[in-house]
Amino acid sequence: MSDATQVTTNDSAILVEGNLLACGAGMSTQSRHDVKNAFHFATLVADKAFDAEKQSREWYDKFVDVMRDLGFTIPKRSFELETSAELSVTVGAVAIRAIGVAGNAILGGTKLGGLAKLAFDKLTTVQDDAKVVDHKRQNKARGMVGMAACIETANNDVVMVVSCVQASAPKLDDDVLGIQWKLDKTHYYAGTAVLTLNNFVYDKVRETVENKLGVRSVENVLQYDI
Repeated sequence: MSDATQVTTNDSAILVEGNLLACGAGMSTQSRHDVKNAFHFATLVADKAFDAEKQSREWYDKFVDVMRDLGFTIPKRSFELETSAELSVTVGAVAIRAIGVAGNAILGGTKLGGLAKLAFDKLTTVQDDAKVVDHKRQNKARGMVGMAACIETANNDVVMVVSCVQASAPKLDDDVLGIQWKLDKTHYYAGTAVLTLNNFVYDKVRETVENKLGVRSVENVLQYDI
């Protein structure tokens, strides 16, 4: 079995440019690598094109459009004004709920939502806090916080659910992940997208993505088994 087709045995939490990507066990090494790089590339393109704090809708649309151009089909996407009955809720809680609902709708069951929560819990209690803080400080304060959960099905379909939530930049350096930011307003904007990877298309752009990322493919990316 080649390294690319080898099956991963651990769930993984990956912090990419300040956004959280959870990848489930059972994905091939190649699929996990492709998803991480595509997610990283789309984030960088959206960051360059729009100010996420002031242009959150445009940032989200650009991110999703880039993922589509890279070979992800998108059966569902939305960006809407949400209402919370809670007086104060974290970005992470909002995103996990959205991932769970969308994941259940497309796959049935709670696997994607559970994976997102596992990644969130891991990175809010990670022992190497100094490394995470340093990673966060390297990223500009953003007004759009993203979480995603991704699995590979028994039919080798790679499915991802992305949730992006508009939030104010943190005031304290130790508010390291963004997903812990408090939404003190009862109304906020949130985007959700379901994506499936078309390997035939991504195969044609993989080399370009990797070349453009270059050294950045390992910068501002932290990975933990969960």
